[in-house]
Amino acid sequence: MEQKRFILAMSLITVVFIVWQAVMGPDPGQLAPEDGEAVTEQSAESGGDAATPPAEGDGEGTEVAQAMPAAEPDDAPIEAPEIEERSDVLASDKVSVTLNNQGAVATDIQVTSPDQYAGEGGDLLRSFEEDAPAYPFTTRFRAQNIQVAPDAGYELIEDLSELNADGETFNKITYRYTDPRGRFSVDKIYAINGEKPYVVDFDVVVHNRLTDVRLVDTLLVDVIGKDDPNRKSNFLDFRPDQLEAVCRNSDDIERTLFEQLEETTTFSQYPVIWAGADTRYFLMAAIPESGAESCVFERLDGDYLRTNLTYEGFSIAPNERYTESHLLYLGPKDYGVLKDVGYRIEEAVDYGLLTVLARPLRALLVFFFGFTGNWGIAIILLTLLIKLLSWPLTQKAYVSAERMKQIQPIIKEIREKYENDQQRMTEETMKVFKEHNVSPLGCLPMLLQMPILYGLFVMIYNSVELYQADFLWYTDLSAPDPIFLLPIIMGAVMVIQQRLTMVDQSNPQMAMMMKIMPIMFTAFMLFLPAGLVLYYLLNLVLGLLQQYMIKRQFAATDEGATTT
Repeated sequence: MEQKRFILAMSLITVVFIVWQAVMGPDPGQLAPEDGEAVTEQSAESGGDAATPPAEGDGEGTEVAQAMPAAEPDDAPIEAPEIEERSDVLASDKVSVTLNNQGAVATDIQVTSPDQYAGEGGDLLRSFEEDAPAYPFTTRFRAQNIQVAPDAGYELIEDLSELNADGETFNKITYRYTDPRGRFSVDKIYAINGEKPYVVDFDVVVHNRLTDVRLVDTLLVDVIGKDDPNRKSNFLDFRPDQLEAVCRNSDDIERTLFEQLEETTTFSQYPVIWAGADTRYFLMAAIPESGAESCVFERLDGDYLRTNLTYEGFSIAPNERYTESHLLYLGPKDYGVLKDVGYRIEEAVDYGLLTVLARPLRALLVFFFGFTGNWGIAIILLTLLIKLLSWPLTQKAYVSAERMKQIQPIIKEIREKYENDQQRMTEETMKVFKEHNVSPLGCLPMLLQMPILYGLFVMIYNSVELYQADFLWYTDLSAPDPIFLLPIIMGAVMVIQQRLTMVDQSNPQMAMMMKIMPIMFTAFMLFLPAGLVLYYLLNLVLGLLQQYMIKRQFAATDEGATTT
C-alpha cells in the first residue's frame, strides 16, 4: 500500500536519521441447444466475456442434454415473485454482518471485539451510501444463462438457517433465489466459522432443476469497497483508511491503490488464492477453497472499488448441483490471526522489502505486550532491546566520531599545507587517521543499522495492534500526536545533540545543514503515527546518552593525560 510514496518518505526519514547521527561525529457460461451452438448473449451489466469454454460432459457425455422447448409466441414473460425486503444479522463474538435479502449481500460489517477495533475503524462499510451501486459478496453469472439480477430478491430458508442463543441473530443464514420458470435455484449460505475468528463460511450453490438440459455458465463473486471522497492523500498524510485492491495468486501478490486505479485490470496468468479490498489496518477478503481462475480490479460509480473473483466455467447436469465454497475474512490485519487462517492471507500485511526483519520484530513487540499489557510500554522495551543489541556498533561509530573531533586541527593544517597537492593531502590525512586510530569508515556501523531501523519503522507503521491503543495521553498510537509534543521534544533533543557532538563548527554549509535537519525531521514526525515517533524519540535519546558517556570518557582520559 502506498508503496512509492511510502518508501520515498520513509527512506528520506531514515536517511536523515542515519546521516544525523553519523554527522554528529564523524567522518567524511450457457444453456445447450439441440444444434450444440452456445448461447453467447450477455447484458452490459455482466461485465464479462461473451463466451464460455465448452462444457465437459458427465458420465456418458452431453448427448443426454436436450434443448429446452422454445416458448410459444403467445406465452407471456414470467416475472419473479416479489419478495419482501428484509435484513438479518449474522453474528459471532468477533464480528457482526448485516445481510440483505435483496441480492443476499452484506450491507454492514462491524468488528465487535476486542473493543480496541470496535467503532469507526472496525466499521468496514462506513463509507457506503444508501444508493451504493453494489455491496460485498454480490454474485453474477457471466454468460447470463443463470439469469439472476445482482439485487434479486432471495427468500430466507428457515429450515436451513440457525439462530444464535439470543434468538435474534443468526449463526447460519441460507438465502434462496428460485427461477420463476423453475429451471434453477441459487442458494447463498453464510455461516460463522467456529474455529477461525473474523471468518465467515460462504457457499454459492446452483441447482439445475431441469430434467433434460445442462446449465453452463461462469460464476463471479465481488468484494466491494468504497473510498472516502472527502479525503485525498498527500505526501504528508499517510491515511490509514486509504482503500486498496489486493489479490494473491500462486505467483505473487498484486496491490493497487484505489486512487491509482485508472482502468480495469485483470490478473489471470496464475490461479488466484484470495482477493479483496483493504486499508492499512483492516481487510475484507474472499478465499475460494478450490481457487479461482482470475481476479479483476475496477472502479464503480466513481468512488467504489470492485475486486472480482472469476471461476472456471461450470456445466451442471440435470438435477445436479454446482457449489463454490469460500472463507470470508472480515477483520483486522492482525498477522498472527491471519497466519492461522491459512491460504497465505497474512501477506495482506505489507511489510515490503524488509519483511524478513519486520516479522520477527513484530513477534518481539507482541511478546513484550504479553506481560506489560500496554503497546506503548511494549514499544519502549523493544527499542531498549534493539539499542542494547546494536550498542557495540554505535559505540564504534561514536568513538570514531570523538577521535575525529580531536584530530580536526591537524586535518585543517594538512589541508592548508597541501592545498594544491591532492594526492599528498590524502596520504598525510590517512597517516593521521592511522596514528590516532581513526577509521575513515567511521559511520559504516551506523549505516549497518539502517535495515533494522527501517524494518522497525515499517513494522510499527503497519501494526494494527497500535490502532486505538492507549498510552499516556494518547488514545490511538496509530494516529499522529494530537498536541505534537513528542515531535517537538525530538526536535529539541536533536538540537542538544548538535551542540554536544558537532565536529566542524567552522564549516558554514555544515552549520546550516545542522540547523535545518532538526526542523525537517520534526516536520516529518508531526504527521506520522505516535507509536513511530515514540520509537524514534527513545532511540535518539539513548543515542545521545551513549554519546555523552563516550564524551565524558574522552574528557577524563584527556584530563588524566594533561595531569601526567
